[in-house]
Amino acid sequence: SAHAEVVGQWLAQSTLGTFDLGAEGQPRHQLVVNWRPCCMCFGAMLWSGVRSLLIAGAGPELEEITGFDEGPIHPRWREELEKRGIVLSEGVEHDAAVEVFKEFAASGSAVYNGRQG
Repeated sequence: SAHAEVVGQWLAQSTLGTFDLGAEGQPRHQLVVNWRPCCMCFGAMLWSGVRSLLIAGAGPELEEITGFDEGPIHPRWREELEKRGIVLSEGVEHDAAVEVFKEFAASGSAVYNGRQG
């Protein structure tokens, strides 16, 4: 998949020559994205070794505004991060992210999920 989270992690792993971004001797890598990752990207992040996640939000706004299908996410996803030692920073530039979603929706750009063709 070419979702930003997966591509970013792949680039970091390729550049550093390791699949474990949290390995001994590695700096504490942080994933910064505009919203809670979709189910696929969430799984990839858990296994990547990333030590922190910074997001603008996690509510229904993304799907409601854009029509993206983020898939089924674990209802206790925040706890899953904590169990794995991944620090969550949430609410950073929330309103700005929502405005970007509105701009995307108004642009008429294609929505990438199969549910909408």
